[in-house]
Amino acid sequence: MEEQLFDEMFRHAARHWWFRGRWRIVSSLLDRYHPRTPGRVLDLGCGVGNNFEALVRYGEVWGGDTSPKALEYCRRHFQGRLDAVLLPDRVPYPDEHFDLVVMLDVLEHIPDDAAAVRRVFRLLKPGGTLALTVPALPWLWSQHDVEHGHQRRYYKRGLRRLLRAAGFEPVKLSYINSFLLLPMGLARVLLPSGVSSGRHLEPGTRPRAHLLEAIFASERHFLRALSFPLGGSLAAICRRPATTPSAEPRP
Repeated sequence: MEEQLFDEMFRHAARHWWFRGRWRIVSSLLDRYHPRTPGRVLDLGCGVGNNFEALVRYGEVWGGDTSPKALEYCRRHFQGRLDAVLLPDRVPYPDEHFDLVVMLDVLEHIPDDAAAVRRVFRLLKPGGTLALTVPALPWLWSQHDVEHGHQRRYYKRGLRRLLRAAGFEPVKLSYINSFLLLPMGLARVLLPSGVSSGRHLEPGTRPRAHLLEAIFASERHFLRALSFPLGGSLAAICRRPATTPSAEPRP
């Protein structure tokens, strides 16, 4: 991700309709599928730390990111542990250390996503939870993906296969950002290097953006009973089985 985008995120992401709507969906899924007992939580790919305050309800929060600039922003408002992390190899945590790992739009940045998911599996305690979001539908690829340093977008079937190969049990896996998929798709096709650009987040904080947030976040109510067949993103809640060995042998 371009370093300039962390400046934008620090200034605007906490009020941006897409980040707010995404978190409302993820937190609803966690409340439904993650055990209520507080534990140790890792926000992996934490960016500027917008989710730290909300994650405290699930336990002691740690943050990790590959960008020194992102971690510098985190230190302005977070007193907990922060680490430089580069999946899958530069990970300063022992195996079976976390009860919950949160990776929100992180996996698509990593060249070897399969190795990254296997490493995250090892970081979780048996019975631990992974909360994951990724951009979906390769045909939505645009300048936005380029500017954000994405390696790929995912289909549901491929993401499920990736998670299961690492040893995870998907508890809930669904497309999200489904209600806004049509205007998003039209924007990608008609203005591939214009409105889809991700360099400037401020327009997403203007008064009319509250409507977009309400539409996006409302999907959480439907996800209690169903999974969407298409959407601009995918959300997954996965569990490391309580009784099986790690997905790859320890050295």
